[in-house]
Amino acid sequence: MNGIEQDRAQTAAPATAPIGLPVEIGDDGIVTLRLGRSDERVVTITPERMSDLAAALDRIASDTRVRGVIVTGPNLPAEGPGMFCAGADIQLIDSIADAAAGEAAATRGRTLLARLQQLRVPVVAAIDGPCLGGGCELALFCDVRLATDEPGTQIGLPEVKLGILPGFGGTQTLPRLLGLPKALDLILTGRLLRGKQALRTGLVDRLVPRTKLLAAARAEVEKLAAKDRKRPARRLRGLAFWLSKTPLRWFAARAATQQLQRGPGRFYPAPHAALQSCLNAFTMPVEQGFAAEARQLGRLVVTPISKGLLRLFFLTERSKRLGKHDAARDLQRALVVGGGVMGAGIACELAQRGLAVRLCDLDLQALVRGKARLGKELDKRVRRKRLTAPEAMAIQDRLQASTEWGHLRDTDLWLEAVVEDLQVKRKLMGLAIERGLPEHAVLATNTSSLSVTAMAEGLPHPERVVGIHFFNPPEKMPLVEVIRGATTDDATVATACRLAVRMGKFPVVVGDAPGFLVNRCLAPYLNEAARLVLEGTAPEAVDKAMLDLGMPMGPCRLLDEVGFDVATKVSEVLQNGFPERMQPCELFAAMAGAGLLGQKTGGGIYGKDGKRPGPGRKVIAELRAAHGTPGREASRSEIVQRLIYPMVDEAYRCVDEGIVAHEDDVDLGLVMGIGFPPFTGGITRYARREGLSTIVHALDELARLHGPRFEVSDGMRRRATS
Repeated sequence: MNGIEQDRAQTAAPATAPIGLPVEIGDDGIVTLRLGRSDERVVTITPERMSDLAAALDRIASDTRVRGVIVTGPNLPAEGPGMFCAGADIQLIDSIADAAAGEAAATRGRTLLARLQQLRVPVVAAIDGPCLGGGCELALFCDVRLATDEPGTQIGLPEVKLGILPGFGGTQTLPRLLGLPKALDLILTGRLLRGKQALRTGLVDRLVPRTKLLAAARAEVEKLAAKDRKRPARRLRGLAFWLSKTPLRWFAARAATQQLQRGPGRFYPAPHAALQSCLNAFTMPVEQGFAAEARQLGRLVVTPISKGLLRLFFLTERSKRLGKHDAARDLQRALVVGGGVMGAGIACELAQRGLAVRLCDLDLQALVRGKARLGKELDKRVRRKRLTAPEAMAIQDRLQASTEWGHLRDTDLWLEAVVEDLQVKRKLMGLAIERGLPEHAVLATNTSSLSVTAMAEGLPHPERVVGIHFFNPPEKMPLVEVIRGATTDDATVATACRLAVRMGKFPVVVGDAPGFLVNRCLAPYLNEAARLVLEGTAPEAVDKAMLDLGMPMGPCRLLDEVGFDVATKVSEVLQNGFPERMQPCELFAAMAGAGLLGQKTGGGIYGKDGKRPGPGRKVIAELRAAHGTPGREASRSEIVQRLIYPMVDEAYRCVDEGIVAHEDDVDLGLVMGIGFPPFTGGITRYARREGLSTIVHALDELARLHGPRFEVSDGMRRRATS
């Protein structure tokens, strides 16, 4: 029995005793090489898998009967999600602490995958399910790529999102396949493509149904073998040729560089390194290009930015597991009360995730706007070919809008997103129960600051009342705070978390306290920004200091987006809860009183365009004059200390008071909820790099100058001295 036949015999052995990778040879001499066993739901590239792959390729190369090779994923059940290869093991990437070790690992990986290209026979990648990172690079070394049209099929190189670049040859093979512009679009953004998108881009050669994937791959091998060819003839044409293989490539490079230098891209070295590496594909000999890519990978993987982004990845994976509780349920039918910006946005998101939704509001125009909002989003996705027209129509049909609640007997999620008034919310929940809401249904509130415990008081089955706090706009913001009231049970919390994950969000479970987690930490940040403005610092200077720190938006601009009416209401709740630290700045009430709420009224601190000075500058000038103090411009250092350091202290207070279970929750919540710079790995990582003692000393001095709102918590002081 030769090596390949032995592998085929081993494949039939029980999954509890696997040996190597499953390799099968047909009577026609075509080998099927599976990257994982049938009991593996997720395939990652580990040292052990690389050794197995090397051994399999040795056996294939030495067998003269082989006419072609099909590389595919595990033989999983047809009704389940597919799997090709999800890329390198992230734990292993995170464990690399030396640049030379990172470079060596990249070289070993690329050398192994390149052996697929070096086989004398055609090699076809048959892709079903995730084909990411190193898995995508493996497919790029194959001669032909086929993919299924299943929703779970995703192909791409997301390494820049981890602070690194594709290190197994991706920055060299992809540009040569697609041309520089298309390759840069994928590599610099880390964008993942569905099957149809990958076909249009040229990343795969054919799209086939899952049931015909292996048959189609076998046909591709036969077609090439009949012509005695290893791979199809390919060459870049048109603009792809001119912007890749001629000096005109520098136009593409310059456009990409300019894009990277704007906004958050300037904080991340990986896209810049990936750009240069892609250029090397057309300016260096092949081996030199590969070697330069490996050196860049080694350099990037040990940077604090990469370590911070890797930590954030682990935190998001941890968040996704929150809905795994045995008692968690999949919700199917929802009633959303409140057709405003938040209610309509939530209803639209639920409908897109497969729930049957009824959106209710007494304002018919609000309902019309809600339906139009969904239609606009779906039309955009159809134009971009991310949805078919029938799929978009099915989603539209799942969202019904009405001024009446209708029958509630089949509803398993009732969620309100009305005005921030405790009595109004309690009254609506009671009315839902009176009208026949089933006992098993989840009663949810989208409140941003009010007590979930207080809402549940006096209601039958208060254990099913939970806060599911989406952030504005719900279609874009990735965080959901799941607020556990005093009586909320584990099953309800887990069900809410499962719903959030189904919607593509990251849930964080928080306790029921004023402001919960995100708004409580955000309050001192926004309050202090407003105070700096009233003291004489230009709003543009305050915002620039935070943008330079890596925040996605300055606090003054954020106040305009949130609205001064909302800021005033949330501030009142927080002031009642923490009167010493959370005194709201008078600017909030003054702007709300003048009817200058921000973007929703056409402008606030900034104009409607969000750039030029807005009508609120007159209110600022009046308040400054009323104070009668000489204006002063704060330094960048002072702005950072007054805005960020109190947020750090408040974050640790939330941990110490049990509002969240762990520092990890704080870090994920503030990154996903307010955009705290992701490359820091979270606010507690940032604080430790700044130095906890440094922050404590700065806050002590600020407390001496400005009062008790800067007082350091005992927990923060203890951490600084431990």
